[in-house]
Parts: sequence; C-alpha cells; structure tokens
Amino acid sequence: MHARHLLRPTPIALALLAFSACATAQTSGTLDPVNVRSKYEREDLPTRAAGNKAASGARLGILGATSIMDAPVHVNAYTRELAEDWSALTLQDVLENDPAVVFTTNKNHLLQNFNLRGLDMGAMDIATNGLYGIAPANAVPIEMFERIEVLRGPNVLLSGMPPGSSVAGTVNMVTKRALAQPIADLTLTYGTHSYFQAHADVGKRFGEEKRLGLRFNGVYGDGEMGAKDESQTRRVGALALDYQGDRARFSLDVYDSVNKIENGSPGMFNFLGTTAIPGVGRLLSPPDGDTNMFRGTHGRYDNSGLLARAEVDFNADWQGYLALGGSEAKGQGLLFGTRAYVTGADGTTRGAIYNVHTESERRTAETGVIGKFATGGVQHRLQLSANVLKHKEGSVNTACNYCYTTNMYDPVTPTFPAAPAWTRYTTENDFRSLAIADTLAFADEKVLLTLGGRHQTVKTPLVSGAASSYSKSRFSPMVAAVVRPWGDWLSLFGNYTEGLEPGQVVSVTYANENEALPPRLTKQMELGVKLQAGAMTHTVSAYQIKRPSFISVDIGATRPALRADGEQRLRGLEWSMYGQVLQTVSLLGGITYIQSEQRHTGLDTYGVPEWRARIGADWQTPVAGLKIGGRIIYTGSQWADSKNLLKVPSWNRLDLNASYATKFGNTPVRFNASVENVTDKNYWIGLFGDGFVMAGAPRTAKLSATVSF
Repeated sequence: MHARHLLRPTPIALALLAFSACATAQTSGTLDPVNVRSKYEREDLPTRAAGNKAASGARLGILGATSIMDAPVHVNAYTRELAEDWSALTLQDVLENDPAVVFTTNKNHLLQNFNLRGLDMGAMDIATNGLYGIAPANAVPIEMFERIEVLRGPNVLLSGMPPGSSVAGTVNMVTKRALAQPIADLTLTYGTHSYFQAHADVGKRFGEEKRLGLRFNGVYGDGEMGAKDESQTRRVGALALDYQGDRARFSLDVYDSVNKIENGSPGMFNFLGTTAIPGVGRLLSPPDGDTNMFRGTHGRYDNSGLLARAEVDFNADWQGYLALGGSEAKGQGLLFGTRAYVTGADGTTRGAIYNVHTESERRTAETGVIGKFATGGVQHRLQLSANVLKHKEGSVNTACNYCYTTNMYDPVTPTFPAAPAWTRYTTENDFRSLAIADTLAFADEKVLLTLGGRHQTVKTPLVSGAASSYSKSRFSPMVAAVVRPWGDWLSLFGNYTEGLEPGQVVSVTYANENEALPPRLTKQMELGVKLQAGAMTHTVSAYQIKRPSFISVDIGATRPALRADGEQRLRGLEWSMYGQVLQTVSLLGGITYIQSEQRHTGLDTYGVPEWRARIGADWQTPVAGLKIGGRIIYTGSQWADSKNLLKVPSWNRLDLNASYATKFGNTPVRFNASVENVTDKNYWIGLFGDGFVMAGAPRTAKLSATVSF
C-alpha cells in the first residue's frame, strides 16, 4: 500500500477528537437526554435532540420514521433551528454543517451541486417528504422546510431512483405544517453587501379539534450577493394544507420559486488547458472570492411543484397510503458554463460564456401498505410499495467557447451571446419499481433485522434527442441489522445496500454500437456503532462503496468497445455527533476520511478530499437569551483532475454566529447574526468538473430579526 493511502490523522482531526472525547467524559452519566417537545415543534416528527440542532430520528423512506439509534444506516436530521442560527437562505447553508458534504458549485450559484460520501448529487435529486421529483431543479430554498434528513451512501430500496440517478445517498426535505399553536413570524434579513430579504411564516389550525391546518411561507429578497456588483433576487411562495382525521390524514404542499441573477457570476478555472489552448500548468493563487468574471450577464430559474398525500388506517395495525405530485422548471441565461482556461502566470485567461435555455418536468406517484404484526416472539414492521417517476429534460445554448481573453484577477466584461430558441425535450427517463421491506425485532427488540428489496425497471424513451427502446430491470436487495446488547445507549449496526443508475445504448463511436448496457449497480457495505453518552449522540461507521463506470476498451478492432469495466472504489471512516456536552454548550459536526480510487487506472478520484471536518459549538451565555457560537470547517487536499496532475491544497475556515432572544413588550423578538470566512481568506474551495477549481466566497455577514406576533 502506498504511503498516501495510509490512515493518518491530521493535527486538526486529533484536536477535535480530543475535545469531544474530553467533553463527553466530563458529562457522561450526569446528563440525561433532553427530549422535551416545544410547543412550536411538529408532533408527527421525531423530537429534537439536546441542543436543538439535530433531531433524535429521521424518515428513512420505506423504513418509515426511525430513531437515530434504531436506524441501520448512518443518518442525521438537521432542524429548522439550525437554519435560523445561520440565517440560512438555501439548502447549502445547512449542509455546510455536515462533514460528509462538500459543494461543487460556487457559493450563491444558480445551480447547487454537491458531493456526498465521495459521490455527486444535484438539487434535482433531493427528496421531498420521501418522494423524488418534487424539489426545485437548481437550488432548494430552505424557508419552507422543517427538517433536512441526510442518509449517507447508496440505497435504492428506501425511495427508488432519483431523476438524476445519483447514488450518493438520500437528502430528504420535510415540509412545514401548521402546529398546535398558531404561528405568525416575520423575519427581515440583511446580507453583505446590500442584500435585503423579508420572510413571512404564518400557520394555524382550524376547528374545535384543530384537525385542519394551514401553513404559508412567503419570501422576497433582492440586492447584491455573490460576486462583486452581482445582484440576486429570490421569490418563494409555499402553501401547506393538512387534515388530521381519526382514521385518515391528508396533506397538500404547493410551492413556486424564482431565482434571478443580474450582472455577473464568479468563475471556475482550469490550469491544465487543452492541446488547442495550453494552460499555465500549475495552480496559481486564488483571486478574491467575489471576483466577478461575467459582468453584463443575467440568469433566471423558475420552479413550481406540488405534492399530495393521503393515509388511511384500516385498523390499529395496518395503514394504506397514496402520494402523487410533480414539478416543473425553466432556466434561462447564464446558468452554467462559467469556465475559463488560465494560460499565463499573470492570470491571463481564455473565457467561455453560455446563454442557456433549459426546461424539465417530473411526475411521480407512490402507493403502498404498512403493517405491524407478530410471528411467535418476533415483531414485524412490513411495508410494500409501488413507485413511478417520469422525468423529461432538454437544454439548448448559444456558446462562446473560450472565444475571448480576460484575466482571472482583473476580468473584462464579455459580450453575452444572444438567447437561444427553445426546441424540445431531449432526454426522458421512466423509472418504475416495486419494493418490500420487513424490520424484524428479536429478543425484546435488542436485535433489529431489516430485509428488503426493490425491483426497479429503467426505461429511457429519449436519449440525446433520439428515440430509444432501452428497457432494463434489476432487483436490488438490502440487508441491515441493529444490535443493542447492553441497553439503548449503544447500538451496533451494519448494512449491505445498493444504488442503481441507468445503463445506456452504445453509440456509433464504438465497435459494440447499439448494445444495451445494463444499469450500473453500486454496492455498499457498512459497519458502525452509535453511542449515547449523556446528552451527546455519536455515530462512527466504516464503509466500502464500489461503483462501476463505462470505459473505452481496446478489442483489437478499428474502434474500441464501450464496457462497464471501470470501477470507482471508495473506502471511508466517518464520525458524526450532536447534542450537549454541558447544560450550556452544544456541539454539532464530525470528521470523515475517504479514499477514492479509479481501479482501472490506479489513480485517485478527482474532487474527493481525503479529510473533511465540520465542528460547530454554541454557548448559552449567562445573559438571558444570548447565545454565541461558531464552527470550524476543514477540507483536505484533493486532486483537481482525473490524471492526478494538479492538486488543490487543504483549506480551513472559521465562521461565527450569535443570537439574542428577548421581548419588546409582549412581542417575542429574536436577533441572529453570522459571519462566514471571518478572516476573509482567499482559497480554492474545491472542484466542479474535471480540472475546474473554484474560489471560496469572501467574508460574508448576515443579520436577521424575527418578530413573532
């Protein structure tokens, strides 16, 4: 084994582990878990854990709502309170607290893509209340959600295949509902340099028994955000209705969102270049984080979605449900392609710019039954479901492919190409599946065994604008177990899970043209332990993921063949934690280590840093209502390209926040302040695509005030 593949802890990792271990040792056995339900907390969700940043359980798709200690997978659930502490605007602002996540697009970009457990995921692959196909296609606004549940690693059984076929894991957004107590909050937010936003959150239950609930969230924001002199506009409207009957429950979620940018965007830079455009060949110092590479451009993304769900109790042990919905999205202008080749040591750059028109449409439905029963001394929780997801997408663009000269430190204003004319959808996917999962409880629930599988059919009626008859099926099993030999405070868990991606019909470029390659099957094996020590919850897991890749193979003919003979192998260790180490101090975060290798080349996978650490702490000060905190973000070095020629150095960042809750007369008011990148350092934050690195955002401050009427 090469030296670079050894598990070697960094100084920051050792320090953070020592701090958590000492704090836990001081409080273990003296603090009981805090699970008091707030009057502003949803009663149908797992309670918040101590510290209120994470929840004590999560929804695991076909496995249902499960406590963290009973879950046979590595999962965390983040709360609305965590989002409020950081004056969060989008999902990115919350997921930056998760050590398994690194983002692969610039901060405040119109598109938000990220890497989870070493595998890529986009906004379109986010689930909403357990269903794919509802979330916005570009960036997820956080204001309409109560919880953000992050399950790490491939698992097609739990919710089926997402529209973009990511196998990174499941990120599920749980929408807000009307609560037992009426709510009427107005939040005003100011962000550097001159961004202003108003967010109204209103909810109430109606009737003598409060069975009918209504919750509305409306957002309007406008001002300078992102690159220097770039203006952004956000509009979000989300309505949630629900009815709670004695034996039936119904809900409806509807949303509409608009994101607009005017006059610019940060860039992504390639230092290796191509044969036609040679690069400088080495990584230069990063530009200022707010450098505006594309003045004079504009972009807009419109999203709308709907999700309806009905549940009926047949008796005390059996329930049936039906959910259906969909979403539509349209993007126009500068959406992607913010790329440039750096050709000179002084920052001389060849820029590319695209004017894009993209549209997408998703339709989804799921129905099933859930039951509880016993066979002898074994308790069962059984669920059967049928799921369908249809996805259409198409894009056209007017391109300026590296057609002008600029400088990454002092960019010129490029000529924005004319808007293209929309033509038609060019991609269609049709995913259908049947799934079954049974969780068996033995020995007074000290042993939980989950057995299940999903039979998934993948059809692609349209590929690159051409009709296709591709249709393949695959049964993907899951086996998982939780053992609690010494009590509820310790759980040992393990799982075997699979992820599924569509195959493809081989093009004329290859000798095996027209061959229908089977769906790509990603396999994960994971072992771990969960520990509740005092009011802290820890999860430590080790895993291996093997993901096939299509590669060109020389078969001695005039053309190579396309085969699924490549393989990406990821091996990792993860530690995540949340809770309170003292009555006045709470922690959230963890550390991950990943080795990711392309087995057919022996090279490391680009854009997958070995070390990631996210450690956040809050202190409830002696001043009533005043809380101060912050987080340390560390990301290790990573290769910038698939040939392992250029390496991006490690980076770290300090963020701080504070909140103060008080009353003006009888009116509760809460102030939140946060500063990201306190030291205003310039650094390369990570990768978007092969060879293209991104600069981190500059110091960014946000101040918000919430008035509860």
